[in-house]
Amino acid sequence: MIRRTPFLLPERGFGSIDHVSSREQIFSVRIALPRTGASGRPGAGWMTGTIHRVDPPASNPSGDAVKHDLTGLMRDWPFEGDGLQARIVSLTEDREVLQVRVELGLLQMEMDGRPDGGEDRLTSVESQVAEDPEFEIDETLAGELRAEAVQVHQRYVAFSTLEAYELVVRDTSRNLRVFDLCRDRACRDEDRSVLEQFRPQVIATRARAASLVAIRDQASSEARNILEAAINDIRHGLAEDAAEPPEISMLEGMRDVLQPQLPSSQRNDLEQRLLAAVASENYELAAILRDELRQM
Repeated sequence: MIRRTPFLLPERGFGSIDHVSSREQIFSVRIALPRTGASGRPGAGWMTGTIHRVDPPASNPSGDAVKHDLTGLMRDWPFEGDGLQARIVSLTEDREVLQVRVELGLLQMEMDGRPDGGEDRLTSVESQVAEDPEFEIDETLAGELRAEAVQVHQRYVAFSTLEAYELVVRDTSRNLRVFDLCRDRACRDEDRSVLEQFRPQVIATRARAASLVAIRDQASSEARNILEAAINDIRHGLAEDAAEPPEISMLEGMRDVLQPQLPSSQRNDLEQRLLAAVASENYELAAILRDELRQM
């Protein structure tokens, strides 16, 4: 049996909603529209369309109407609002997921591969490139790679919050592979260049994470080398007239903090030897001493 509910429309006359199915709640709307007939007299015509469909709890075969409700999860992990909230949750013995709490719920990402669990576009493209060295990336594929890189970016930001720096290194390296593929193989100029503005940021994020792993392993010298290499990498990619991005000063600050400090007496001794070398025109020795002072 069809149940019909009438309603009024401002400046449109009237209409009705037909409740076609009480089980699935399919609503059919009929709206009367002004229309002039063949005789020239005003009349009304009907426009009909389905506007909504809902599967209510009654149609759920399991009968468990609350199994999709996130209220309990959000109550057990309240949103704090000051900084990114992330956690790694073990779902089974062999599967963990990354979760990020947001104000209106939570995000869940896979730990490996594509964060949303979908087809890994980067892996697919790399396989195609291996088979066909002349493979080109069209506009659609470039957009898909960028969208996937955004997901990976969100994941490594959360990993950084959790101090999972090895995973930050993995994901930033992955995104840099996307940058390289688009730069080298995209058909359109825009697709080749659009990601390059983010390259210094991703290089710096990877270097910071890698250096923190080295520091944790008591390898300060390795950490300094990582930071120095990243600084050079960023500078190498800049145009001749480009200003240095802020990532360089950040990396230099980290490197300088890790630099071993000599006692002031040894520094003064090096400075005096430098002055003496310059005075005697021993510029080779002066250059060596100057470099030592710069590294202090």
